[in-house]
Amino acid sequence: MRRIAALILFAGGLAGCGLTPFSHDGVDTVTTGSITPAATPQPVQAEPPAPTVVGSLAQSDWESIRTLAANRLADAPNGDALDWTNPDTGNEGTIAALADTRSRTGGLSCRPIALTVSDVRGVRRYHGHACRSVDGSWQLFDMSADDKALL
Repeated sequence: MRRIAALILFAGGLAGCGLTPFSHDGVDTVTTGSITPAATPQPVQAEPPAPTVVGSLAQSDWESIRTLAANRLADAPNGDALDWTNPDTGNEGTIAALADTRSRTGGLSCRPIALTVSDVRGVRRYHGHACRSVDGSWQLFDMSADDKALL
């Protein structure tokens, strides 16, 4: 029992040498350089967003294409190219239905289409769906470029 008490006193005495519970006066605050400081975080350079089909044309071009689809695409035979022109931008192209109209969810009647755009950058080809909603309005869906390098 005496040995255990002596061991506890001895261990407590050693621990007391390293503890300063009420004062920080004896704490060494000198920096020696033995630990490398953390690197300053650098801002991450965000990559610019990838170009999109929608962003590759002026909004008025898309409106010209949509208007043509609304007026003539429903009755156009498969494969017939319908010409569109936008006098505001000078851009032009064709839209052609590739297959018959099919019903989709949400009451949409859709035709797969091929679209060409001719502008100052050259001729580009797109494909997607032209869909008529229950109220008769037309929208373009799932448009993607045949050659992504030309976006």
